Amino acid sequence: MGLRLDTARLAPAAVRPPEPEDVFLSWLMQQPPGRDLAAAARAEIHRLRRYQGQHSGPGRLAELFEALHRSLRTGPAGQGQG
Repeated sequence: MGLRLDTARLAPAAVRPPEPEDVFLSWLMQQPPGRDLAAAARAEIHRLRRYQGQHSGPGRLAELFEALHRSLRTGPAGQGQG
């Protein structure tokens, strides 16, 4: 008796792209302390907006970066910071 791995059952999950929210959180967790998050988010927004494909993931990811950028510019009290 041997162990067999049924790869046919694993294949669909293995090729599924990550959710945009997971990508965003991974990116955020990897940022070094003291980094200008607003500038980094703006760079990601510009990079993602160049995407010309049909998948909705990059558009959703850009929306998450835009929300982060807005929140960093607005600040916790709703006061504009720049």
